[in-house]
Amino acid sequence: MGSAWTFRGAAALAVVCAFAAGAAAQEDPTPEPDAPEEPAMDEAQAKAAARKLLDGGDAFLKKGDYYLKRKKPNDATAQYTRALAAYQKAYELVPNPQILFPIAIAEDKLGQYVDAARDYRRFLSQVTEPDPTLKADAEKRLEAVKVHVGVIALQVTPEGAQIAMNGEPLGVAPLPDPLFLDAGNYTLSFTADGYQPLEQTLNVEIGSESERTFELVPIEVKIEIPTEPPPPPPAVVLPSPPSKLPLYLGGAVTIGLIGGATVTGILAKGRETQFKDESKSAQAREDARVQGRRLALITDGLIAGTVVAAGVMTFYYFKVYRPKVRGFHDRERAREGGAALTAIPKVQVAPWVQADGGGLIIAGEL
Repeated sequence: MGSAWTFRGAAALAVVCAFAAGAAAQEDPTPEPDAPEEPAMDEAQAKAAARKLLDGGDAFLKKGDYYLKRKKPNDATAQYTRALAAYQKAYELVPNPQILFPIAIAEDKLGQYVDAARDYRRFLSQVTEPDPTLKADAEKRLEAVKVHVGVIALQVTPEGAQIAMNGEPLGVAPLPDPLFLDAGNYTLSFTADGYQPLEQTLNVEIGSESERTFELVPIEVKIEIPTEPPPPPPAVVLPSPPSKLPLYLGGAVTIGLIGGATVTGILAKGRETQFKDESKSAQAREDARVQGRRLALITDGLIAGTVVAAGVMTFYYFKVYRPKVRGFHDRERAREGGAALTAIPKVQVAPWVQADGGGLIIAGEL
């Protein structure tokens, strides 16, 4: 832009109101480092000070161009540095985005291409209605600066994600402007509530321009609803096996009858022996006959009772007790997942009677 850029030509920038112009060729508009702290300025004073700084910056910029034409790069750099300091101080006093244009020009002349590209872009995006001539000039300068930097446009999902580069925050997605970077490797970090952090390394080349898309993965949220343990299965109460008491009682009665028949039979046999003994008196033999007959009748009755008791017990065992046992075992096997009983050993009960005695034969198992 050279001498075409002066703050007189920046009236269209509306940086400050019209005030009396200061000396255009002042030596150094920046305050001395050791100067005492100045009192706070009101708006009018800040605009007036910014006007002087901008005019001084224009002068330093023109002087730098003068030295550059006469091949004095060191002197030119010194003047451009003073111009940049003046413009930046003016922007601090009056942060009007119009001032970003001269700041970018000074940075451009100093070879600070990343800063220059950023400020050209900020000027074009933040100034609502820039002067058409200045806008075209800024766009042209921006394209020229891009040759010296890498341009990365970031598309990040979700919106609002925090973006950092090499540990330094850049802002939140979406970023308003692309990134202007020197050549090299950069580490980009992305974080957002409810998403897994993401970190990527970018390799930037001079003169390159690209768009990078990054999508954060949502954190999977697992909600475990506490559930009460299932109630224990109801206790299966099986009926008790059929009682064997009737069998024991029937067996005891049968055995008792057999025992009684055996005793009376022996006694009857003894009386018969006495009756046949001719050495005994007639009265003794008659008494033996009567007693023997009575004992024989008792024995017969006991034997008959034994037969009846054995029959009743046998009937009860096969018709009542065994079906109950079979049903009980079938239910138990079914509960345990086994097969039902198909065969149960039987108990054989039979009476045993002889002329001189009797009894009961029991074979098998209960």
